[in-house]
Amino acid sequence: MIRNLTKQTVLSYRTFQAVSFGDRLRGLIGRPFEEIGADAMVFPSCSAIHTFFMTFPIDVIFLGADNTVLATHPGCRPWRPAVRCRGARSVIELPEGALAHTGTMPGDRLDLNAETVPPEKRTKYSTRTAGEESTVCPSKENPTV
Repeated sequence: MIRNLTKQTVLSYRTFQAVSFGDRLRGLIGRPFEEIGADAMVFPSCSAIHTFFMTFPIDVIFLGADNTVLATHPGCRPWRPAVRCRGARSVIELPEGALAHTGTMPGDRLDLNAETVPPEKRTKYSTRTAGEESTVCPSKENPTV
């Protein structure tokens, strides 16, 4: 789960870590988020991406070493040769609209290893505990959130 600590919002409940050479090479080329079973893809040790061969726009976040958002690129269209950020240590790819929905912007701090709340304790906008509320990014599985 990826949580914006600054805005108290959830960016992703199911995160795919692209750590192997094959996963990093392919990324989201030719497959939607649903096919990888995630609503975000994280590329550790990365400061640039491309959107060649992709069929849908994505939101992109570049993170510094301390998981501070250095730059955001909402709605990156397919076939962009390079999207980069000097000094970035990780990149997160999200469904288009996630940045606007959660208000994530440069300077925000993210928790890439946030714990999820058990289903029986979730409220409509729950994150870590039942009493702590925030907004979440809607997905195709749960468009009403």
